[in-house]
Amino acid sequence: MQVAFHLNVPAAWPARSRYLCRLLAKAYAARARVWVVVSPDEASPLDEALWTVLADDFVPHVRVGGGPELLVRHSPIVIATAQDAVVGPRQVLVNAQPEWLPVLDAAAPPFARVIDVVTTDEADKQAARQRWRRFQGMGLQPVAHDRAARAAVEGGGT
Repeated sequence: MQVAFHLNVPAAWPARSRYLCRLLAKAYAARARVWVVVSPDEASPLDEALWTVLADDFVPHVRVGGGPELLVRHSPIVIATAQDAVVGPRQVLVNAQPEWLPVLDAAAPPFARVIDVVTTDEADKQAARQRWRRFQGMGLQPVAHDRAARAAVEGGGT
């Protein structure tokens, strides 16, 4: 399993939702089947953002509980919370909330790739450090992609 931490993502909506929408659009373009986990209060806003933020892209998605299980099972992008059980085969997990997800403790986690989205919020960074160490304890070598460093190299863009 590959693990990547996307660091210094804006903590506040709508900048954070734009980042997640671009990330999910890239995953969809790569034909990845994605399980994206957000906090319960962010599921509806992310669902709405995926319909409105990307004017030139269509990213088919569904929220757990937002349609029949058959739709959830076959949708390429599923928006869930930490309490939702994974439905259908998924290659990518996008964790956009601070909790460790119990599905990652399985003997054979169902994902080939985990993308852990870490905001600029200090509490989120602290929780991410614990998740990083937990992945290392599983014998994995997470890699970091620092959005702030990239923005500086690109001239301060978002």
